[in-house]
Amino acid sequence: MSGGLPDAFPYLGASLDDVEDLAHSRISCWVHCLRDSLYATGFRDTARALAQPLNFAVERTADGELLTLYGGLDTDYHAPRFQRGVRARWETSPDDEDHAFDVVERELARGHAVPVSPDLRGMRHSEFYRVPFSGYPHTFLVHRLDGDTVWAADRNTRRGSGFTDNRGTVPAEELRRGLAGRPVLVWDTGAPAGDWAEERHLLLARSVRNLTEPDSPHEGLAGLRTLPDVLAGLEEHPGRSSVLRMRVSGPLQRQVAGDRQLLAAALLRDVPEQGGGAHGAAVVAAAALLRASSAAFVDLARLVFLLSRSWSAEALDLCRRRVDRIHDLDARAVERLAALG
Repeated sequence: MSGGLPDAFPYLGASLDDVEDLAHSRISCWVHCLRDSLYATGFRDTARALAQPLNFAVERTADGELLTLYGGLDTDYHAPRFQRGVRARWETSPDDEDHAFDVVERELARGHAVPVSPDLRGMRHSEFYRVPFSGYPHTFLVHRLDGDTVWAADRNTRRGSGFTDNRGTVPAEELRRGLAGRPVLVWDTGAPAGDWAEERHLLLARSVRNLTEPDSPHEGLAGLRTLPDVLAGLEEHPGRSSVLRMRVSGPLQRQVAGDRQLLAAALLRDVPEQGGGAHGAAVVAAAALLRASSAAFVDLARLVFLLSRSWSAEALDLCRRRVDRIHDLDARAVERLAALG
C-alpha cells in the first residue's frame, strides 16, 4: 500500500450523508470532498470553516454559450478561501504519466485523503465516462493506493461500476492517465487567522457586496433577474435538454443552493454559544431565509430537470415565477445579513 487511510474511511458513508444539517447533495463535489477529508482527520467545525459568501452568477464561454451557473461555493474555485485555519489550493499533477501520482502519494503519506479532478472520459466507473467535458471538472476522492488498485469515493458513478455506498476501486492505470496534468486539491489545517466574529463579519460583508454590488450585470441579485432570459435563450439550442439538466439544474441544486445552506449552518452554530436573545433571534431569522432560498433553488432545479425534455412557454413561465420568489427571499436575506454584519 502506498500511503492512505484505513479501509473504513467514512467518506460518503451514511454517517456523513448529513453533516451539521447539510446534506451532501447540496454541496459542490470539491467542497464535499474537502469537508469529508477534514472529518476523517478529526476536524469537526466544517460549516464555519467552509462557508462561502453568497453569490449568483451566469458564466458563459468566450463565444457566449452558457457554461454554468454558480454561487458562493464556486466564486473562489480557482483560489479557495476558507475560515477556521483551513487552507486549500489546487496543484497540477505532472504531465508525465509515470509521475502523475506524485502529488497524491505525497498527500496520502501525510494522512490526508486527496480530492482529485482527473479527465474522466477514460474512467469506466464514472458516469462521465466517454462524456464530453462541460462546466467545472468533477472531483472525487482518493484515500488509498494499493499497487494496481486505487481506493476511491465518488458520488457520480455508473450503474454496474462495483461501487457500494459511493465507495469502490478504480484501476490505477485509468487514474494515472486521467490525472496527468490535472489538478489535485491540497489542503491543510492550522490556527485560525482571527476569531470567528471577525471571519463571520467578512463572510457577511462579502455576501452583501456580491449580491448588491456585483462585478457584472450577470451576477448578484441583478444576475438572478436575468435567469429567465438565459433559459429563454436556450430555446433553439440543439442540445437544449442536456444543457438544461447539466448546466442549469445541476449547478442550481449544488453550487447555488449549497452556499445558502452552508452559510445558514455556520450562522446557526452561533446561537447556542451566544445564549439566544435578540441577536440570536436575528441570526435564526436570517438562517431561515437562507434555507428558504436554498429550498426554492432546489425546487427550481427539479422543475428544470423534469421539464427539460418537454420545454415550453408554460415551463418558462413557471420558472419565471419561481425566480421572482427566489429574488424576494435573497433580497430579504441580504437585509438581514447586512444588519448582522
